[in-house]
Amino acid sequence: MSGRIDRFKKRKEILKKNQSLPFVRGVTDQDQVGKLLSKGVDSNRLKSLNYSTDVNVSLEANSAEVESLLSELKASFHKDRLEHLLDETKRGVISSIAGPFGLGKIISAYDKTGGNVDTVHNAREGVYATIEEKQRYDERGDYNSSDYHGHKDYKNKNKEDSQLQDKGALSDSYTGNVIDENSNRHLDHTISANEVHNDAGRILAEVDGPSAANSESNLNSTSEHINNKSGKGALTSNEFLNKLERTAPERKARIEELTGKQQLTSKESRELERLREHDAVDADRMRQIDENARNEYDANINKEYYTSKKFVKSTLSTGANEGVKMGVQQAFGHLLVEFFSSAMFEIKDAYTNGLEGDSLYKDIKARLIRIGRNVADKWKGAIEGFSDGFISGFISNLITTLVNMFVTTAKRFVRMIREGVFSLLKALKLILFPPANMSFVETMHEAMKLIAAGGVVIAGVALEEIIEKLILGAPLLAPFAPIATAVIIGSLTAIAMSLVAYLVDKMDIFGVIEAQETKFILESLDKDIDEKLNRCERISEEVDEFLSENSFLLPQSS
Repeated sequence: MSGRIDRFKKRKEILKKNQSLPFVRGVTDQDQVGKLLSKGVDSNRLKSLNYSTDVNVSLEANSAEVESLLSELKASFHKDRLEHLLDETKRGVISSIAGPFGLGKIISAYDKTGGNVDTVHNAREGVYATIEEKQRYDERGDYNSSDYHGHKDYKNKNKEDSQLQDKGALSDSYTGNVIDENSNRHLDHTISANEVHNDAGRILAEVDGPSAANSESNLNSTSEHINNKSGKGALTSNEFLNKLERTAPERKARIEELTGKQQLTSKESRELERLREHDAVDADRMRQIDENARNEYDANINKEYYTSKKFVKSTLSTGANEGVKMGVQQAFGHLLVEFFSSAMFEIKDAYTNGLEGDSLYKDIKARLIRIGRNVADKWKGAIEGFSDGFISGFISNLITTLVNMFVTTAKRFVRMIREGVFSLLKALKLILFPPANMSFVETMHEAMKLIAAGGVVIAGVALEEIIEKLILGAPLLAPFAPIATAVIIGSLTAIAMSLVAYLVDKMDIFGVIEAQETKFILESLDKDIDEKLNRCERISEEVDEFLSENSFLLPQSS
């Protein structure tokens, strides 16, 4: 700005200095004047110079023109965003085909129902991650009653309860009634010893069966009629209670029938005693005892297994393997995307501009070299992709293991977890380590897109099975089912991801797009103003040349 002011002052000084001098010019050549006047006006030249004789410039703002200009700038902004979205969609199609539904599908072939780590829940469902644990369960051996009923804890508890029974101070655990000192009493394993022996979770945790079965909460004294084969026996508490409920009408009728008799045989007397004992069972009491015993038993099994070196080692090793697989998927996928993108560009260029060089061989060679260089230049992105993939693979393995502690996951669900965790980690990485030129609200806006894109990929994985079955249903397409599925699902997923990104932009929860639009308009106006100021500068410099002391336009001293 100061340069313009200085030049203006200089022009004023030159004019002031020379305004009193007389004009001295050479004799005018009339022939030249005649030629000049006889020439016509070059209208095209004037138009190219944007020359106007109208010096009446209005400085008042025209609202209609302002609105029109703003509308044009807004349209230009959204046009640029749409073109960018379409370019991202093209790249996204390649990325999806090469990534989650290409390499990801190949890697998922090694996924297992229930994940890569054995869990207590899965073992009880008959689902094993390792052959060794399945084999160890199969070789557990037959149940031996003496191992459980001869255990020291069982004997000690039985002795204590016998002493209480002799004193008339022992109550039936399942009825609450005092057990007569002359009654036949049984010390019941609430969780049957047979169930404990065959429990796959216990075997996985390598917990001693007799010790686990003879815990204090699992040993409960009751009547022989409740614990014998016609009663609870080897049934679970719920199974026994369901049996009592189912036979209640018949039992009550039989009790009424036997009590109505004046004299009973010894067999009928024992039957009546058994039926009354069964009728006296307190269902809520038995369920509570069973729940307490199972909670303590399961807590012991879980503690022993999930704090064992075996579990920790298995989790870490499988996590590292998953990390490497996911890292390779992301790194190789990154390079594949660049390869296909560069190849498509070269094909388009060859079609548009023709061959390079003297022969087809030289043209292909030159283009392949360029493609190779482009791919090689992306090695940093490949390394970053591997590191991101490794972390997400390791974490997804942990999450899969945690989920399988409570519910058995299908193979496809394992893959969903893997892809979902990768998207979440990308969003988290963006939030924690945003680019230097990105504000917090812009970071949150882009993170929303990443999370939404992860949801789309998960939905794509779920849809993949359906599409593949449909393609396999067509005999002619069956041999190409894997490739066709990857292309179809990859394309649909990429398009859906672009649409979701567009919807997130349209919602503009954080006002990011509006701010970007305003910034674009201001920058466009600034650019236009700068261009016009630069043009004025050039004109000013030309005027300075004309107004120099040696200019023929200024008066000359005689």
